[in-house]
Amino acid sequence: MRLRPSLAAGAAWIAGAALAAAVSLPAWANESGESATFLGLPRWVWLWLNLLLFLGILGYFIVPGIRQFLESRSKEIASNLERARTQQEEARRMKQDLSGQIEALRREMDDLIKRSEADAEREREEILAQAERERERLLQQTQQEIELRTGLARKELQRYAAELAAGLARERIEREVDPEKLERLFDESLTRLESERR
Repeated sequence: MRLRPSLAAGAAWIAGAALAAAVSLPAWANESGESATFLGLPRWVWLWLNLLLFLGILGYFIVPGIRQFLESRSKEIASNLERARTQQEEARRMKQDLSGQIEALRREMDDLIKRSEADAEREREEILAQAERERERLLQQTQQEIELRTGLARKELQRYAAELAAGLARERIEREVDPEKLERLFDESLTRLESERR
Protein backbone atom coordinates (compact mmCIF):
# COMPACT_ATOMS: atom_id res chain seq x y z
CA MET A 1 0.00 0.00 0.00
CA ARG A 2 2.91 2.34 0.67
CA LEU A 3 4.22 1.74 -2.89
CA ARG A 4 1.09 2.86 -4.70
CA PRO A 5 1.70 6.62 -4.41
CA SER A 6 5.26 6.17 -5.77
CA LEU A 7 4.08 4.01 -8.65
CA ALA A 8 1.23 6.40 -9.40
CA ALA A 9 3.70 9.29 -9.48
CA GLY A 10 5.99 7.32 -11.84
CA ALA A 11 3.06 6.44 -14.13
CA ALA A 12 1.89 10.06 -14.13
CA TRP A 13 5.41 11.18 -15.05
CA ILE A 14 5.55 8.69 -17.95
CA ALA A 15 2.10 9.74 -19.13
CA GLY A 16 3.07 13.40 -18.97
CA ALA A 17 6.25 12.75 -20.97
CA ALA A 18 4.25 10.82 -23.56
CA LEU A 19 1.67 13.61 -23.85
CA ALA A 20 4.40 16.25 -24.27
CA ALA A 21 6.02 14.12 -26.94
CA ALA A 22 2.68 13.63 -28.68
CA VAL A 23 2.11 17.36 -28.81
CA SER A 24 5.61 18.25 -29.96
CA LEU A 25 6.24 15.37 -32.39
CA PRO A 26 3.90 16.60 -35.22
CA ALA A 27 5.56 19.99 -35.22
CA TRP A 28 9.01 18.39 -35.20
CA ALA A 29 8.06 16.07 -38.05
CA ASN A 30 6.79 18.99 -40.20
CA GLU A 31 9.94 21.01 -39.59
CA SER A 32 12.26 18.25 -40.71
CA GLY A 33 10.95 18.46 -44.25
CA GLU A 34 10.60 14.75 -44.64
CA SER A 35 7.52 13.06 -45.97
CA ALA A 36 4.68 13.42 -43.55
CA THR A 37 3.43 9.80 -43.89
CA PHE A 38 4.86 6.34 -43.46
CA LEU A 39 2.81 3.31 -44.38
CA GLY A 40 -0.12 5.59 -44.75
CA LEU A 41 0.15 7.06 -41.26
CA PRO A 42 1.59 10.42 -40.46
CA ARG A 43 5.19 10.30 -39.29
CA TRP A 44 4.45 11.91 -35.97
CA VAL A 45 2.08 9.03 -35.17
CA TRP A 46 4.94 6.58 -35.76
CA LEU A 47 7.23 8.64 -33.57
CA TRP A 48 4.58 8.76 -30.92
CA LEU A 49 4.02 4.98 -31.13
CA ASN A 50 7.78 4.46 -31.04
CA LEU A 51 8.00 6.56 -27.90
CA LEU A 52 5.10 4.69 -26.32
CA LEU A 53 6.70 1.37 -27.22
CA PHE A 54 10.02 2.52 -25.80
CA LEU A 55 8.36 3.74 -22.64
CA GLY A 56 6.35 0.50 -22.38
CA ILE A 57 9.48 -1.64 -22.78
CA LEU A 58 11.30 0.60 -20.36
CA GLY A 59 8.42 0.32 -17.90
CA TYR A 60 8.17 -3.44 -18.44
CA PHE A 61 11.82 -4.07 -17.65
CA ILE A 62 12.60 -1.27 -15.21
CA VAL A 63 9.39 -0.82 -13.21
CA PRO A 64 9.50 -4.35 -11.66
CA GLY A 65 13.10 -3.75 -10.60
CA ILE A 66 12.18 -0.37 -9.18
CA ARG A 67 9.13 -1.90 -7.53
CA GLN A 68 11.23 -4.74 -6.12
CA PHE A 69 13.86 -2.28 -4.90
CA LEU A 70 11.21 -0.07 -3.34
CA GLU A 71 9.50 -3.06 -1.74
CA SER A 72 12.76 -4.43 -0.33
CA ARG A 73 13.70 -0.95 0.83
CA SER A 74 10.26 -0.55 2.38
CA LYS A 75 10.61 -3.91 4.13
CA GLU A 76 14.09 -2.97 5.32
CA ILE A 77 12.80 0.36 6.63
CA ALA A 78 9.87 -1.41 8.33
CA SER A 79 12.29 -3.95 9.81
CA ASN A 80 14.60 -1.17 10.99
CA LEU A 81 11.63 0.68 12.47
CA GLU A 82 10.47 -2.47 14.24
CA ARG A 83 14.01 -3.11 15.49
CA ALA A 84 14.23 0.52 16.61
CA ARG A 85 10.90 0.16 18.44
CA THR A 86 12.12 -3.05 20.07
CA GLN A 87 15.40 -1.43 21.06
CA GLN A 88 13.57 1.62 22.34
CA GLU A 89 11.26 -0.59 24.40
CA GLU A 90 14.24 -2.55 25.68
CA ALA A 91 16.08 0.70 26.48
CA ARG A 92 13.00 1.95 28.35
CA ARG A 93 12.78 -1.32 30.26
CA MET A 94 16.53 -1.21 31.02
CA LYS A 95 16.14 2.40 32.17
CA GLN A 96 13.34 1.37 34.53
CA ASP A 97 15.43 -1.55 35.80
CA LEU A 98 18.46 0.68 36.30
CA SER A 99 16.32 3.31 38.02
CA GLY A 100 14.99 0.62 40.35
CA GLN A 101 18.50 -0.70 41.01
CA ILE A 102 19.81 2.82 41.63
CA GLU A 103 16.95 3.49 44.04
CA ALA A 104 17.62 0.17 45.81
CA LEU A 105 21.34 1.02 46.03
CA ARG A 106 20.48 4.47 47.39
CA ARG A 107 18.28 2.89 50.06
CA GLU A 108 21.01 0.37 50.91
CA MET A 109 23.55 3.18 51.16
CA ASP A 110 21.24 5.15 53.46
CA ASP A 111 20.72 2.04 55.62
CA LEU A 112 24.47 1.37 55.63
CA ILE A 113 25.21 4.98 56.62
CA LYS A 114 22.64 4.79 59.44
CA ARG A 115 24.05 1.45 60.64
CA SER A 116 27.60 2.82 60.44
CA GLU A 117 26.64 5.90 62.41
CA ALA A 118 24.88 3.74 65.03
CA ASP A 119 27.89 1.39 65.21
CA ALA A 120 30.27 4.34 65.50
CA GLU A 121 28.16 5.87 68.29
CA ARG A 122 28.00 2.52 70.12
CA GLU A 123 31.76 2.07 69.66
CA ARG A 124 32.40 5.60 70.95
CA GLU A 125 30.23 4.99 74.01
CA GLU A 126 31.96 1.66 74.62
CA ILE A 127 35.41 3.31 74.30
CA LEU A 128 34.34 6.07 76.69
CA ALA A 129 33.00 3.50 79.18
CA GLN A 130 36.18 1.46 78.89
CA ALA A 131 38.29 4.62 79.36
CA GLU A 132 36.21 5.49 82.44
CA ARG A 133 36.71 1.99 83.85
CA GLU A 134 40.44 2.21 83.13
CA ARG A 135 40.59 5.63 84.81
CA GLU A 136 38.78 4.27 87.87
CA ARG A 137 41.12 1.27 87.98
CA LEU A 138 44.18 3.50 87.69
CA LEU A 139 42.84 5.84 90.37
CA GLN A 140 42.17 2.89 92.66
CA GLN A 141 45.59 1.38 91.94
CA THR A 142 47.25 4.76 92.52
CA GLN A 143 45.31 5.20 95.78
CA GLN A 144 46.35 1.74 96.94
CA GLU A 145 49.95 2.45 96.03
CA ILE A 146 49.82 5.80 97.84
CA GLU A 147 48.33 4.12 100.91
CA LEU A 148 50.96 1.35 100.75
CA ARG A 149 53.82 3.82 100.40
CA THR A 150 52.34 6.01 103.11
CA GLY A 151 52.15 2.98 105.42
CA LEU A 152 55.71 2.00 104.58
CA ALA A 153 56.89 5.57 105.14
CA ARG A 154 55.01 5.70 108.47
CA LYS A 155 56.60 2.43 109.59
CA GLU A 156 59.97 3.69 108.44
CA LEU A 157 59.42 6.93 110.39
CA GLN A 158 58.26 4.98 113.44
CA ARG A 159 61.31 2.73 113.27
CA TYR A 160 63.54 5.73 112.80
CA ALA A 161 61.80 7.56 115.67
CA ALA A 162 62.15 4.45 117.86
CA GLU A 163 65.82 4.13 116.99
CA LEU A 164 66.31 7.84 117.58
CA ALA A 165 64.45 7.67 120.92
CA ALA A 166 66.42 4.61 121.94
CA GLY A 167 69.66 6.33 121.00
CA LEU A 168 68.69 9.48 122.88
CA ALA A 169 67.62 7.40 125.88
CA ARG A 170 70.89 5.52 125.81
CA GLU A 171 72.86 8.74 125.63
CA ARG A 172 70.84 10.21 128.51
CA ILE A 173 71.22 7.10 130.60
CA GLU A 174 74.91 7.00 129.89
CA ARG A 175 75.19 10.67 130.88
CA GLU A 176 73.05 10.55 134.02
CA VAL A 177 73.68 7.06 135.39
CA ASP A 178 77.12 6.00 136.53
CA PRO A 179 78.47 2.54 135.70
CA GLU A 180 78.06 1.13 139.22
CA LYS A 181 74.46 2.23 139.40
CA LEU A 182 73.89 0.79 135.90
CA GLU A 183 75.36 -2.55 136.95
CA ARG A 184 73.19 -2.60 140.04
CA LEU A 185 70.08 -1.84 137.94
CA PHE A 186 71.05 -4.60 135.56
CA ASP A 187 71.45 -7.08 138.38
CA GLU A 188 68.10 -6.08 139.86
CA SER A 189 66.40 -6.50 136.52
CA LEU A 190 68.02 -9.89 136.05
CA THR A 191 66.93 -11.00 139.51
CA ARG A 192 63.39 -9.80 138.88
CA LEU A 193 63.25 -11.75 135.63
CA GLU A 194 64.47 -14.93 137.24
CA SER A 195 61.91 -14.62 140.01
CA GLU A 196 59.15 -14.06 137.47
CA ARG A 197 60.14 -17.23 135.67
CA ARG A 198 59.71 -19.29 138.83
